[in-house]
Amino acid sequence: MEYRPFPDERGDEFDAFMRYAFSPTEGPYDPEAADDHDTIADRRGLFDGDDPVAVCAHHYFSLRIRGADREVAGLSAVASPPEHRRRGNVGRMLRESLAEYRERGVSVSTLWPFEYPFYANYGWATASRYPHLTAPPAQLGFVDDLVATDGDDAGHFRRLGEGDYESVKPVLAATADRYDLTMDWTEEWWRERTLQGWKTDPFVYGWERDGELRAVCAYSFEEPDDADDPILRVTDVAVADDEAWFQLLRFFRNHDSQVDEVRIRAPPDAPLLDLVDDPRAVDCEVRTGPMVRLVDVAAALEAFGPDPAVEAAFSLSVADPLVDWNDRTFRVEVADGAVAVEPVDGGEGGGRDGAGAGDESGSETGNADAAVEMGALSQLYVGYRSVDEVIRDGGLAVDSVTTDDLRALFPPRTTHLREGF
Repeated sequence: MEYRPFPDERGDEFDAFMRYAFSPTEGPYDPEAADDHDTIADRRGLFDGDDPVAVCAHHYFSLRIRGADREVAGLSAVASPPEHRRRGNVGRMLRESLAEYRERGVSVSTLWPFEYPFYANYGWATASRYPHLTAPPAQLGFVDDLVATDGDDAGHFRRLGEGDYESVKPVLAATADRYDLTMDWTEEWWRERTLQGWKTDPFVYGWERDGELRAVCAYSFEEPDDADDPILRVTDVAVADDEAWFQLLRFFRNHDSQVDEVRIRAPPDAPLLDLVDDPRAVDCEVRTGPMVRLVDVAAALEAFGPDPAVEAAFSLSVADPLVDWNDRTFRVEVADGAVAVEPVDGGEGGGRDGAGAGDESGSETGNADAAVEMGALSQLYVGYRSVDEVIRDGGLAVDSVTTDDLRALFPPRTTHLREGF
């Protein structure tokens, strides 16, 4: 088996993999009927000779992680045809993908799972969650009492296009100040991913005041079988502040002559339920978002950039089910806003002094000060969960002194990764 780039000239073959894996009800892939959207991903395959047995795609983008924009690898389009499944091919391709990320110097990977337990077995873990709001448009009328609806203060809404990229960037910067894991869109991403959809392009609008864009949203209309009128499905919202959020709600409410329902994938702390006239008329479902994992523990921690006031030194045993360069014990020293990490045995994996959390050695941490599972460590790294939450749920075993050090090193953050890829 060989892991290598998927040839561009065999793009129809790759697309056929995607159709069978993710849209099988549409029947076999027909290149004559395919859309002409280009991919901005790097396509990879695991080949048996010239025959692909599994495929995937890599996206590289910048996410805000603990106050700094860091390059992250987005893994997508993982698929294997039925005749090659349950042979370890996908696991090997994931391992090879992490090796490619590591060689590139990328220390964090993220993905949207088709099934959470599947990727959890390989070390990925949930990185963010969001409220999915469903409301009749009339329930959004409360915003008229909170924001200006006419005059200069009300600003205006306008449809956005390719030429608006520079105007969008300040909105993203303000969003990143509110939520970690906010993506810093490139112009290519704006053009090829935000303004275009997989099957149907979305409507993309912004709210602007005094010549400054303060909010961006993407949405589409759907005609469900159980409703008389279409549904307005809002798939993305980026807002600079609560006022911008309320202005977008006003914009969605203004579709009351067209739709019965508005469905919004909202920011994690977006105010709504306590403000509507009838909270029972609004459904709020908390959903989990993408998953994350560290590619290279040592490199990720050394790039961490902690609070300069944090000083700590401890040994950390990491249990990684997929790659041996992480599956080991590290000595971690934190001082003056920097982190130094060294493997305890000095080798390339397989030399952990302590096993993972809850191992069979008779000690929760083995010989290390702390023992952590890869998924739990990844969640701590991006701030999705607190040290106490991870200890409670069994992903981290630690002595009392090191617990305080880890609390200081990994304070929780509000995370919200919105983009699909």
